[in-house]
Formats: sequence, structure tokens, C-alpha cells
Amino acid sequence: MSCSMMYKKLCLLCCIILFAAIGNPFTEPRVVRGEENPLKPAEMLIIYNNNPTKEELSGVQSIVEVLTYLQHSVVFASVDECLPVLNNYDSIICYNLTGVTNSFINALADSDKAVFVAGGDMVKAYVDKKGYPITSTEFRDVTASVTYEFSEKRKFNTLTNLDRGYLLKGNFRYTAGMISVAGESSGLYSVYGSFLYTPVTDFNDSLLLASFTDEVAQWLWPYNGKPHTYAQYIVLNEVYPYTNANTLMKVIEYLTDNKLPFIISVMPVYQNGQYPAMERFCEILRYAQAGGGAVIMHAPITLREDKNVDLIWQYLTTATEAYTNYGVYPLGIQVPERFMFTETSREIIRRYSTIFWYKEEGEASVDLSEHFNSIYSDGHNMIGSSIYLDDLLSNQIMVHSTATYIDMNESFDMIKEQLEEKKTSGIPFKNLWEIDNSVYANNLYLHTSGGQVYFNNEKKSLDYIPFAYDKNFDYNKGLFHWIAMDLAGLNEILVVVVIISSVLFTFFIIRARQFNRKKFLYTKEREQKK
Repeated sequence: MSCSMMYKKLCLLCCIILFAAIGNPFTEPRVVRGEENPLKPAEMLIIYNNNPTKEELSGVQSIVEVLTYLQHSVVFASVDECLPVLNNYDSIICYNLTGVTNSFINALADSDKAVFVAGGDMVKAYVDKKGYPITSTEFRDVTASVTYEFSEKRKFNTLTNLDRGYLLKGNFRYTAGMISVAGESSGLYSVYGSFLYTPVTDFNDSLLLASFTDEVAQWLWPYNGKPHTYAQYIVLNEVYPYTNANTLMKVIEYLTDNKLPFIISVMPVYQNGQYPAMERFCEILRYAQAGGGAVIMHAPITLREDKNVDLIWQYLTTATEAYTNYGVYPLGIQVPERFMFTETSREIIRRYSTIFWYKEEGEASVDLSEHFNSIYSDGHNMIGSSIYLDDLLSNQIMVHSTATYIDMNESFDMIKEQLEEKKTSGIPFKNLWEIDNSVYANNLYLHTSGGQVYFNNEKKSLDYIPFAYDKNFDYNKGLFHWIAMDLAGLNEILVVVVIISSVLFTFFIIRARQFNRKKFLYTKEREQKK
């Protein structure tokens, strides 16, 4: 056999072995169920329906936000995506699952994981499969009355609509709250071993969201007793340079006199930062800093995803410099909760170690294709928004750090009443100066340590020193300035013309009156005398 023939056979043999090992590269790849699954490792798994509604998306987002504040890594995915990986997570939350298959119920029951079922119609099949001594009563399309008690003196009520689900009864380890449906009642939350159940799913309702936060933290707590108590931060919200200075000073002095730590969330300033009005505003902020108050920056009100990140960073740098030029040091940033769910938003706030979150109305912004609470990996100090349960903004969340926001457009008496309510809530207050904060900008860096602030690595004083104002400040003489000057000059001319016209008009009236009197009245008197 020739060498060339042996070489061809050897090449053919190698190709056969290679094709057997990796498959034909010119055909579709062989799919192995589970290997293509994009789900990351995490502590918790949230399972939702394969085709979730807008309401269900909102519920998933609320759960992700709560678990992120509770400092847990979370994966969220549909039933079909989760089925192969149930054993990869410590705890599983099934949110409003309906019409799931027996294979899913069996796999979930066999996984022997801690399971939390919220709503849906799967709970009866699950507890039956697990063999729990629990009975169930089915309901469909009803209005339920809910009561939940955060403490002996803090009980709240609400109504909620339920499409389909079950009330459970049994020898539970504990129950919390009460739900009543068509004359039947049971615990709002029921715990048997590591299994937790609630029939409610509407986490847009403040009480239901607050009770869920309380109970899921208890469910995840691995020790006896209650979870650690976290503090709340008082935040004077969205304070502008033109905010009523008298009201702001009254609130600052009230908080200082009552030894309540507080934060002022200031709005970004991009232009005219050198104006005396800005200087006066920053003098109040300096006074607040000297009294133990802290300052944070409110994020830009509008932020489109097509905006360049570098451009937004430049805006924030300009806004930060507008304050640091006067010795005011924003220690963090305040952003809406939707910033958790887009990479652009997360990239923008990576320059801040401390993030204050707030809720805003609108459709759910969670990106289901991400499958993971990516913000958790960025290592921020995250302060979640309080959940208000009445007109006095009662906050009962103490299982994670919260920001309780004060609307500075309210009257001082209303603000004082709200602050008094927070003093009696039983939740401790915390000073932002007690934790380390860092802020990076294009040409500056500030951080705090041990209650001191360092700006570009230089220690700065927080003592209050009144500013010396320039009475002859030269305002920016731009186009609008000259238009204003022209209008002012025109107004002066108009005033002179009006005065002259008025004098002439008055003169003519007097002369006309004298003429008419002389012509008509005096003639008639002479005729009468004759």
C-alpha cells in the first residue's frame, strides 16, 4: 500500500473519531436538557408562570426587590426553565403558579427544599404529595379581608381580590395574620416545617407587601427568634434651592433639637451654581451638616436608556461640584427601584457605594431575560424604600434598612406629626455618618470614615461658618439677560407715557367740566333770575 493511500485512510479515521466526539459541525448542535440553561447559582429561586401577565410581572419584581434588600442572591425564571435545576437552590418561591404539571409538583416535592407558595392553585397538590397533615378549602374569584399585626399596638387591615386558591388548616408551626373569605378564615401566612404558604399575590397593596417582607425574612432566618432589627433613615425628600427656606430650617432645627439623625436629598443643579441663591441654599445645608445631618444627591429626574453613560456621569459630576464648591458633600445617591433592572442604570450608580431606593408608579421594569438580581453583585450599601401603611406614613419594616421620606411641600405641622409617628414606631434611627460612604466623579473623589469626610483624600471640616455674600454679584449677561434689560427699559418708557397720558386726560376732563358748567348750568341760572 502506497504512503499516500495510508495517509488518506489515516485522515478518514481521524475525521470519524472527531465527528463521533463532537458531532457534525455542519448540523444543529445536540441539545442536552439542563446544560443550555442560563440560570446562575444563587441562594434563592423564584418560579413564575410560563406566560406571566403584567400583574404577575409586577409581583415578581416586588419579590426580587424585597429579597435584594434582605441581601440575598436571587434567580427568577419560568416553570419550564426551573424544572431541571430545582436542586441547585436553597430556597424556592412559587409565585401564583396555575395549571402546573404533576411532573413539576413531584420534582418540587422530591427536591426537599424550603418552599414558599404564594397564591395559585398548586398548593393542594403539593401538600398532598408531601403528605402534610393539612386540609384545604378552595375559593374562586372572591374578595378577602386581611388583617396583619406587626406588634401588639400595630394592627392593619385591607381588602384584596383573589382569583383562585386555597385556605389551609392544620397543625402549623405558626401562623401570622388572618384572612377571611366567604365566612371561612385561616392564617394569612401558615408555616409547616420549612413550608410557608399565603393565598395572596397582590404586592402592589402596601399592607400585603409589608407583611410579605416581614414573613419572608422570618422564613429565611436560620435561627430561633426574630431576625435582626435594622434601622430607618429620615430623608427630607427632593429639596430644591427654591424650597421654602423657613420650613426647611424649622424642620432641621426640630430634628437637631430632638437628636434625630436625618438626611437631605438635594436635586441636581447643572447651571448657575455660583448664584447667590445657590450660596444661601448651601449655607442651610452646611448648617445641617454641622448639626449631624447628611446630604445625598437625587438622581436626574429623566433618564433614557439611549443616553450615553459618560454623558450622565458628566451631568452628575457637574451637579456634585455645584455643592462641593460650597462645602456640601453628597454621600450617596437616591434612585428609583427600576434602576435595579437595566445595565445602563446599574453602570451609572456604580460610582456610589450607598444607594437610597424609592418607589415610583408605572409598569414593571424587571427584565426576565436577565434571570438574576445583578445589582446584588455590585456590593452597594442598599437602603430600601419604606412601605407606608397610613396617612402618617407609618413604617413597620425593620428586617432591612429603610428610607422614610418626608415631603417638604407639606406644612411644618404635618411634617412634625409624621416625625412624631416615626419616633413611636419602635424602629431605631441611624445616622448616615455612621457608615462608610464613597462617591466617585470624573475629577473628584469623596469618602467618609469614622464620621469624617475626605475630599480628594483631604480631610474637610464640617463646621458651620456663615458665608460673606457679594452684594454686587455680576449675573450672567446672556441673551435672556439682555432681553430682560430691554424689557425693563421698555417698561420705564411705558410708565412715563402712562403718567403723562393720565395727567392730560385728567386736565381735559376738568376743562370739559368747566366748559359744560359755564355753558349750560350758568345760562339756566341767569334765565331763572330773569
